[in-house]
Amino acid sequence: MRRVAESLVNRGVGVRALVRDIERGKMATLGMGVELVLGDFDDPKSIETAPKGCDSVFIVSVDNERQVEQEISLAKLAKEAGLRHIVKLSSSDAGDRPYAWSVAHAEIETAISVLGVPYSFLRPHYFMQNYFSLLKVESAGVVTLEAPSNDGEIGAIDAYDIGECAAVLLVNTGALNSHALLTGSENISMERVAAAFSSAIEQEISYVNLDSKAYLTQLETDDSGSAKDIADVYEEVCVGTIAISSDNVERITGNKPRSIEQFAIENKHAIKSIIERVATSSN
Repeated sequence: MRRVAESLVNRGVGVRALVRDIERGKMATLGMGVELVLGDFDDPKSIETAPKGCDSVFIVSVDNERQVEQEISLAKLAKEAGLRHIVKLSSSDAGDRPYAWSVAHAEIETAISVLGVPYSFLRPHYFMQNYFSLLKVESAGVVTLEAPSNDGEIGAIDAYDIGECAAVLLVNTGALNSHALLTGSENISMERVAAAFSSAIEQEISYVNLDSKAYLTQLETDDSGSAKDIADVYEEVCVGTIAISSDNVERITGNKPRSIEQFAIENKHAIKSIIERVATSSN
């Protein structure tokens, strides 16, 4: 996760990153001075030496069918290398819901917790970066933010704050030996997200509430293996069960998490770029 590497480098900490593609890794960490190590989770031999010489490890991988096996394997290698702390990026609903990612993260957490290595499980809620994928552009150039969430609110968090939490835990000697729910400072609606984005780029963006059944049909048409799970998340947004918050970001880092307005301002160039790309692909 780029934000974790950035935060560590800014603290003067040496970082070694395991990547599957060196050239892509160089682009992702450009200017950071990060040591890149070539390896693949699906090839255990290729990552055997990656943890050696490190003090702690941050475990994160893309959701996939082999995620449980991959992350547990890396955690075991970290133990064998004598690392003092395992920090894992988990999910806010780990073990609490039937979603594929919830089940996978819970299984990984359980396995790591019995290894005998100090650990910290970061359970971030909905990423603010996810709002980017909801941006749409009509042929007339009208920009909208679209989701089937009615006026429901989400305790969304900026990946920047997740990176800050991970970096603090990786650098400090004290492990949580538990999990920490990470959310923004307040719950926010899609209307507020659209308003924040509009203000940041000085361009009108309106929220469009999608029909939930049509949304699920579209997800299935797009051949998303997690179509039902994703649709169910937005159903929860509508009924209010995703509206949760915690003060763990401030407790860990000493700073309040970014608001959606701060996020929009910090990412205004990304918002503009995404709108341009979506507009181009729509034509």
